[in-house]
Amino acid sequence: MKKTNGFTLIELLAVIVILAIIAVIATPIILGVINSAKKNAAESSAAGFVQAVLSQEQLSELGIEGYKAVSYPLKTAAIAGIKHTGTAPTAANIVKSGATYSGCLTVNGYVYDVGATGTVKYRENQAVCAQ
Repeated sequence: MKKTNGFTLIELLAVIVILAIIAVIATPIILGVINSAKKNAAESSAAGFVQAVLSQEQLSELGIEGYKAVSYPLKTAAIAGIKHTGTAPTAANIVKSGATYSGCLTVNGYVYDVGATGTVKYRENQAVCAQ
C-alpha cells in the first residue's frame, strides 16, 4: 500500500480559488468602510472647527483675555488664528450675516457646507471650496 503525504495539486488550486473569490468580494467592502471612516473623521474635524469659531467669537465678545474677535468672511489665511484641536481645514470661506452663517470648509480633501446655525454637511458634488 502506497502512503501519500501532503495535498494534491487539485486541492491546492481549489483553496487558492476560494481565497481569491473571498478577496474579490471583501476588498471593495473594506475600502468602502475605510473611506467612510475618513469622511466621518473629516466631518467631525470640520464641525469641531466651526464650533471653535463660534466659541471664540462668543468669548471675544465677552472680553475673555486671549480670544481675538473673529473677522468675517473667515478665509483660509485666518484659520491659524482660531484656537482649535483636531485637523485644521485646508480651505475655508465662512460668512456671517446677522446671526446666521454660510460658507464651506475643506478638511482632508472633503468639502463641507456650513449651515445657518454653524452645522456642517458633506457636499455631495465635492466642488472646490472657494477661497
